[in-house]
Amino acid sequence: MACTVAWTDVTSPIGIGVVGCGVIGTQHVRVASALPCASPRAVLDLERDRAEVLAAAHGVPRVCANLEEMLALSEVEAVVMAVPAAFRMPMSRQVLAAGRHLLLEKPVAMNAGEVRLLEAWRGRGQVVACCAARFRCLESFVPVHEVLAARKLGTPQGAVFRALTPAQPRPDILPPAWRLQSRLNGGGVLMNWGCYDLDYLLGMWPEPLVPRTVRARMWGLGPDYRNFVVPDSDGETHVVAWIECADGFQISYERGEYHPGPRRAEFQVFGDRGSLDLTMVPNRDRADVLWCSDDAAGCVSETVQRHPDRAADLHSGVVEDFCRAVRSGCEPAAGLDFSFRVQATLDAMYRSARTGCAVEVESDL
Repeated sequence: MACTVAWTDVTSPIGIGVVGCGVIGTQHVRVASALPCASPRAVLDLERDRAEVLAAAHGVPRVCANLEEMLALSEVEAVVMAVPAAFRMPMSRQVLAAGRHLLLEKPVAMNAGEVRLLEAWRGRGQVVACCAARFRCLESFVPVHEVLAARKLGTPQGAVFRALTPAQPRPDILPPAWRLQSRLNGGGVLMNWGCYDLDYLLGMWPEPLVPRTVRARMWGLGPDYRNFVVPDSDGETHVVAWIECADGFQISYERGEYHPGPRRAEFQVFGDRGSLDLTMVPNRDRADVLWCSDDAAGCVSETVQRHPDRAADLHSGVVEDFCRAVRSGCEPAAGLDFSFRVQATLDAMYRSARTGCAVEVESDL
């Protein structure tokens, strides 16, 4: 669950430096300039012109030439690392060595081994969090968590998650290389979207789920879509998995993009007394529905909510959660312990797909 300290308990905004001024870094600067809990103090990008344009648009006082210059600024209390996962570790080590707090874009790292390094580098009182918790920091997550906390499903038994996105017409501008190059992001759609999915699936419960074993299969781009992406795109575009958790909880998981078929979206969690149909991604046209067994009527349903979230809320909630954690000392929604659990599960899915066998999930950070 996200940090729940109210902002009336927090006295001053967090001075933030943003590394990487691409699409997602721009969102971080925009959010930090709008939230009362944050204040963007510096930006850094390999393309200085891009950083200067972003700084001018949002009133950021400093455009830095390198990370050393950013970390020399006393007003920068925390750094947002908004660059591809392959490039983050040396800079993250610098940030933590300088005593700053760290918010990592998703995925948290290239693999679980890197998460262990982050934990080893983190000093006492330093907050390190990951943006994979975006969907659990939305307003719409609160009613979902309340239903599960009230045990309205009875004894939890399992979850079914399926999200398939068809290919759009061939784009004039190809998507960024990190989307499907494993050397840049650790994998393909599983690292890009699967980290969100597993963060939600594991973290939505009063006590987060603990995956034990995984069996998975993966496939890459179909032959007709090769020119829809940059060359050397070796990442997976379709994943199916069966995840067994402690206490016997089972997850049936499927995620795909560039799917040669219609859009599919199904998300249900169930127990021995009820089930909850829900959607993770903000969608005001969808309702979350609770189904419960009834000893007279058989099965009854009620609408839990229609989603109140806006697309812009995706980026603000996780930054607000991070800032609360920095000021209060509470655990962020996706701190390193939980982020390790998510990444270790992703790693196990890749190992299973390579070997064709069920594999165990690493359990100790």
